[in-house]
Amino acid sequence: MELTYPRSRRLRKRAEFLRIQRGNRGKRGPHFVLIACPGPTEDVRLGITVSRRVGSAVKRNSIKRRVREFFRLNYNKLQPAHDFVVIARAGADSLSYRDVETELAALVGINTE
Repeated sequence: MELTYPRSRRLRKRAEFLRIQRGNRGKRGPHFVLIACPGPTEDVRLGITVSRRVGSAVKRNSIKRRVREFFRLNYNKLQPAHDFVVIARAGADSLSYRDVETELAALVGINTE
């Protein structure tokens, strides 16, 4: 098992984010918006957006680490060949990992137990 979510499974270019966000409606939770669409590769790829409104750089990076950890641990439960974009909303900086896991599992539609 890998200990990090590899860069090869991350969305890194603006064009990739825009392709997924254009025309796709996301599922909304209290602290996150999840947008999913079929991807060009067999991997599950992830992109995370956290704006400055959410908090300081330390808090934004903490949110990103928690979201990546959720996707790393649940990689085998996700639909293959899909790209996901997670947008953090205000208040996400105060969540524990367990809270992040519960909310994202509900948005993705998987059971984490």
